[in-house]
Amino acid sequence: MSKKIAIVGPGIMPIPPDGWGAVEILIWRYTCSLRKLGHEVTIYNNRDLGAVINHINENEYDFIHVQYDEHIGTFAEHLKKPFCSTTHYGYIMREHLWDGYYRHNVFPNTMKGPSILALSEPIMNMYKEKGYTGKIDYLRNGAEVEEFKFRQEGNGKAIVVGKIEPRKRQKDIALHCDGKCHVDFVGPCIDPTYQNTSTCQHIGHWTKAALYEGLTNYSTLVLFSDGEAAPLVVPEAFAAGLSVVVSECAAANLDRDLPFITVVPDDVMQDDLADVIKKSCEENKKHRKDIRHLAETYYDWDVIAQEYVDKMGVSV
Repeated sequence: MSKKIAIVGPGIMPIPPDGWGAVEILIWRYTCSLRKLGHEVTIYNNRDLGAVINHINENEYDFIHVQYDEHIGTFAEHLKKPFCSTTHYGYIMREHLWDGYYRHNVFPNTMKGPSILALSEPIMNMYKEKGYTGKIDYLRNGAEVEEFKFRQEGNGKAIVVGKIEPRKRQKDIALHCDGKCHVDFVGPCIDPTYQNTSTCQHIGHWTKAALYEGLTNYSTLVLFSDGEAAPLVVPEAFAAGLSVVVSECAAANLDRDLPFITVVPDDVMQDDLADVIKKSCEENKKHRKDIRHLAETYYDWDVIAQEYVDKMGVSV
């Protein structure tokens, strides 16, 4: 049975995005996959929340999903219908790193919202432990698998994809892996302290099309961030056939028993991190078909969209 769905975005960048915007990409991919399933999806991506809320109040929807937690307080106060919310806050599972605004405004409003669709089971459990009493469930993020080129073999190098900033710790990776293993960094650089080293280079900013084409040339994705909710780049790496080496907080929804997934502690730049990355790159070739199969059967947005529909009762 076809559903009528409203998805509310941040209203900061266009949807679909003309750049990287992870939340905007997620909303667009959900929309495309849901429409393929025959559902009617309306995206509201306007900073004028009054106008958005009025329009939603005046129309009938089976499911209303606020994908930006800073909007939740306003929606809870003025929307006359039940809605579901999701946070994409990178530090959601690291409470000691919450900023004051999130701690005293955004999080309390989320706890008052009628329902939550968390990005992982640990996030869902955290809300419950904090006393959340509304309806709650969780669902992983995915990737547009068919868009990613897939090669049978990578180049033996690692890649870090994303904005170069202190939270993602590219500077530390480059310093630690200097002369020990080859790591390329892709994305805009906003960390003035980052420096290239002999084997670790910032190779510039890729368009999404370049990511679809070029990611598969590598063997391992490295994500050693100190704060992530459920990073899109991990299922994207699987779509391209890459193994992953990730920090604990970037390991949402991963099966740690799989041989191509390596999880390292959040707060420790291990002495053997370079060796871990090199080993991952060396062993990637024998796992690439299995990695791509995992992406196709578990992380593809079309697969996740069907589960999303099944979970819509969380907001009813």
